[in-house]
Amino acid sequence: MAQTLQAPYAIPNFASLSSNTWPAASAWVSLNNSVGGRLQALRPWAAVCYTSDPLYNAKECQPVLSGYGNDTQASVPAALLWANWESCGYGQGCALNYTNPQPISDATCYQGSTPPYSIPIMNAQDASIVIKWATAQNIKLTVKNTGHDFQGRSAAPSTLQVNTHLLDNLSYVPEFVAQGSDAAPVPALTMGAGALIYNIYKYAATQNFSPVIGTCLAVGAAGGYLQGGGHGVLAPAYGLAADNALEFEVVTADGQIRVANEAQNSDLFWALRGGGAGSWGIVTSATIRVYPPVAIGASLLSIVPSVSQNMTTLGIDFISLVAKYQNGWVHTGIASSFILFQDKYLLSLYWPTSTANLSDLYPFFEELKSLSSNYTVISNATSASKFPTISAAIEQNVGPFFDQLNLYGTSNQLASRLVPQSFIDPSNPSSITAVAQAIWNGLQIVNEPLGSNVEGLFGTVPALILGDMPAATSKLVNNTGANPGLYAAGWHVVYAASWTLGLNATTTAKVMTAIHDAVSPLTALGIKSSYQNEGDAFEEDWQEAFFGYKYAELLSIKQKYDPQNFFTSYKGVASVTDLPAYQCYTNEENELL
Repeated sequence: MAQTLQAPYAIPNFASLSSNTWPAASAWVSLNNSVGGRLQALRPWAAVCYTSDPLYNAKECQPVLSGYGNDTQASVPAALLWANWESCGYGQGCALNYTNPQPISDATCYQGSTPPYSIPIMNAQDASIVIKWATAQNIKLTVKNTGHDFQGRSAAPSTLQVNTHLLDNLSYVPEFVAQGSDAAPVPALTMGAGALIYNIYKYAATQNFSPVIGTCLAVGAAGGYLQGGGHGVLAPAYGLAADNALEFEVVTADGQIRVANEAQNSDLFWALRGGGAGSWGIVTSATIRVYPPVAIGASLLSIVPSVSQNMTTLGIDFISLVAKYQNGWVHTGIASSFILFQDKYLLSLYWPTSTANLSDLYPFFEELKSLSSNYTVISNATSASKFPTISAAIEQNVGPFFDQLNLYGTSNQLASRLVPQSFIDPSNPSSITAVAQAIWNGLQIVNEPLGSNVEGLFGTVPALILGDMPAATSKLVNNTGANPGLYAAGWHVVYAASWTLGLNATTTAKVMTAIHDAVSPLTALGIKSSYQNEGDAFEEDWQEAFFGYKYAELLSIKQKYDPQNFFTSYKGVASVTDLPAYQCYTNEENELL
């Protein structure tokens, strides 16, 4: 259980807006002067669209309405990409209706989790100034780049937001050597904490290299993505993003600007490579190893089961079929994305042509063909060299597809499990069947409250079964602070659902419960590990699920560099989950978690 994994650590007592220890106006003026007048007061982004709000402005509301539902929020300090994380409990936010964004005239815009102040930092020196001021004033910091955080950690009430979005510099270094290191030079990319994955792929195309980063285009690569581990299309061939990290510039709780790599602050470097976002300081830049350009082969299949047969049996059998080949695929560098609907299966396979060949898929194709009475392939776009580069593959296909699934502007919750390769070993068909049944049962659980035509819901959802785990570095599991479950995994199974305004509190509670419970069939099999960046904010045994056996070592490093636990992060290392800053984390019954 979680309690057995915890060790003594400091419990911070931050000032809050309602307390008499909140800094006086003069202290905020002093902070503003020290950062060149960049301190901003924040109100929720959509406040200008609430007619009862003092900020209501019909003209200023128009760009909010037109930007709602895409990733415009990523560049707005007072916005997150999912509305529930801007709220402080049911109905205590300032959202618009995702389906038809219009001004709101019958509700109040609440501050919710939006921090009262924000500072856009321009460099590590700015971060140091802010940290020193905040520790002296006992003010908790939240760090935001785009707000693409499925656990809502980019905002919290009574905090000062440090906005890293403007730190978007990119620099390709053909022969990089970490500071203080005598290692041989390697090609690398140094990126600011605000650099977006979309821009990195664009830059990589111009500089002719392959970066090992993710697929969601609105994500900042150097922030929580990298610090949480970071999986993606190239992970089977080259490892996690964290495996490829070479150096960080980070400002720790004492305000010191540190360089962390294998040669200096190596323990902190280990922790930053996957040990969780927000726990170690403010990362202002990161350098990652990059690789030569490589063409990407792809097989994009859309398959439907026979409606004349039992859909449950066919669904479980198809999951089992894909599972039988998954371990072999990932060990040849093939990444898979399996979107499992009740009545349709979208299976996408991608591989760098330097590690795998189209012929590696022939056994699967032949077996699928032999099952033509059960399944029909309704579309097939397969090519041994479909995209000239990884940048082209992400920009033209993978990135837009996953951004389409995200429904920015809705409320959203996830739950996930990392399925070990040992559970889907083809030599153990009974284990594969058990996993397939558990995944299918989880899909029924999450969809139970979604099937009816209810205002605020979008219908039933698929399970996301992602097979882009780091097979290439699986034996290097202890080289980083990333969850050991990532290295052992064959699949990353995600259940998610979205909702918007109009959904009542009772149904909202049912939806949240269903998402949370969807992983219980896998958990019952002993599959308990989860990828925190795409995990459940309400995970009970979060130390075990998100960190595994590395938690104790991560906690020791945390106590060394942040003995007062100033950078406490919700369900991160040494997290204190009942702080006032976390009052907005409520479960389906509006109880604090």
